[in-house]
Amino acid sequence: MLSEPGRSHRSLTPLTDKIGALSSTNGILVILAATAALYLGRDVLIPFSLALLISFAMAPVVLQLRKLGLPRTPAVLVVIVALSIAAAVFIVLVASQAIDLAGNLPRYQSNLEAKIQSIKEVAPGGGLIDRLMAMVARLSEEATERAAAAPMGMEGAQGKPVPVQLVPPALTPIQLAWEVGAPLIEPFAIIGVVLVFSVFMLLEREDLRNRLIWLLGSRDLTRATAAMDDAAQRLSRFLLAQTVLNFGYGAAFGIGLWVIGVPNPVLWGLLAAVLRFIPLVGTIAAALLPTILAFAVDPGWLMPLGTIALFVVLDLVTVNVGEPLLYGGSTGLSPFAVLFATIFWLTLWGIPGLLLAVPLTVCLVVLGRHVPQFGFLDVLLGSTPALTPGAHFYQRILAGDPLEASELAERGLQGQSRQALFESVILPAIHMAQADRQRGALDGPQRAAVWAGILAAVADLDEDGQDTPPAVLCLGARDELDQAAALMTGQLLAEKGVACRYGDRGGAVPEAVDVPVVMVAHAGSMTEHQLGRQIRRLRRRIGPDAMLVVGLLGPRELPEETPDGLEAHTVVARGFSAIAAAVMQWTPKPAGNGGGEPESEAMPEPSGIAAA
Repeated sequence: MLSEPGRSHRSLTPLTDKIGALSSTNGILVILAATAALYLGRDVLIPFSLALLISFAMAPVVLQLRKLGLPRTPAVLVVIVALSIAAAVFIVLVASQAIDLAGNLPRYQSNLEAKIQSIKEVAPGGGLIDRLMAMVARLSEEATERAAAAPMGMEGAQGKPVPVQLVPPALTPIQLAWEVGAPLIEPFAIIGVVLVFSVFMLLEREDLRNRLIWLLGSRDLTRATAAMDDAAQRLSRFLLAQTVLNFGYGAAFGIGLWVIGVPNPVLWGLLAAVLRFIPLVGTIAAALLPTILAFAVDPGWLMPLGTIALFVVLDLVTVNVGEPLLYGGSTGLSPFAVLFATIFWLTLWGIPGLLLAVPLTVCLVVLGRHVPQFGFLDVLLGSTPALTPGAHFYQRILAGDPLEASELAERGLQGQSRQALFESVILPAIHMAQADRQRGALDGPQRAAVWAGILAAVADLDEDGQDTPPAVLCLGARDELDQAAALMTGQLLAEKGVACRYGDRGGAVPEAVDVPVVMVAHAGSMTEHQLGRQIRRLRRRIGPDAMLVVGLLGPRELPEETPDGLEAHTVVARGFSAIAAAVMQWTPKPAGNGGGEPESEAMPEPSGIAAA
């Protein structure tokens, strides 16, 4: 397709740049206007969206046919014709099964009446049910008599109403054809429009893609291309996985109903496969209809109970095995997003909105993920957590809920190592707390509560008892946050078989040090001068013979040079791994590894900075 003359020389302003200039108030107005446009334009947008869905699903098939050497137009026509034939076969099968079911329904009337009667006899308050049913029947008869008593206001000779019956004239063949065909005109017209849109989208796929890329941002082709590819891949994977899973579910459901003995199992299997495309309500509807039929068919209760059990088993297997295996993270939607999307699109577009809810919402999430102006869509609807694990932990501490913070930390231990938990959750929370303290966001009481909450959460993770004398004294450099860092380091050392004891509080050094190694944890940032001064102060307190390991766990990088005046038996290490390695060089080996002599006798004395 030829481009417009001079188009490349015009100053193009992407849609995203225009949206970025809007204020928050205008943004809300734009969202309301877009919602109104979706509602008012539903007669055109619904067929267009259905066609877009079909084009995303069929595009991989068209590409495979083109790789086999078939030109684009024949490949598109083959796909559309095959899809139309499959839809026609499905409709014929469902219609034939439905006609067969309708012909057999009178045979099940006696069983249904007997079941209802047995329920009334067994259920408590059966007399109330009878009275309610009799009252409904009486009101219905009275309404019928009143409606038949006053047609046209005509009365007989004695003042009594004369019943009048209106007999419509016989329909001509043309009128009869119109009465039968008129209700089918709109559905077939919609199907035709959808097919035309689908053919056009598959034929002009590249051109439409380029136009959408220009709308998303011609100045940032990398981001726009990533957004298009992400949307196409997510929708294609999702639709393919959903089709395979739903028709597999329908086949298993139909076979199970055939084994149980429910009539027309082919009908229920096909309906189950199609209804599962509708989120939330489709699965329930697929199970409810055959259960009602089984209730009416079987004189006993075995068939309906078997149908319910079949549905429960298949649904559990599908939700817990099939969907995680096939879907994975293909949609990127949270459970809340699926529920919200279902209600939103159902309200706007009715039943078609149910079918389109998940694919359309996937497109919105992809838009929010790649276009900064729509980032709130990814936060509200996406499956990615809005808060990092560290921020989530710190937020619960700030909210005065240390119990939930402790539960978050304990759950984190189930899927990762203790060190990974400390580095991804606890340490970031400590750094956030220190940043809030430096900018004055925490007052005195709140700061004390936050410090105590973090320390308590870390202490709750220490479940190991010590059967050996402690070899390491773990101290916090200044406050409770440093004390929490010391406690975390001690827990990691305990996992390696090194027993530890702790100072009473952050910044406190015992009067007598009776262990070979003292480890001082510092969770904050410090300069080279501050580091040297702290080392000298600690060395005066613990004496010249004890091994001193200064563990730096703050957010800033270490100074490149070793602090001036670094004495012997002193190591500065950054990160849990380096701290543990430095401590274990100077502690007795755990039992069973050859004696219990300090490793320092066979190693040169470390000094300076040990980098992780």
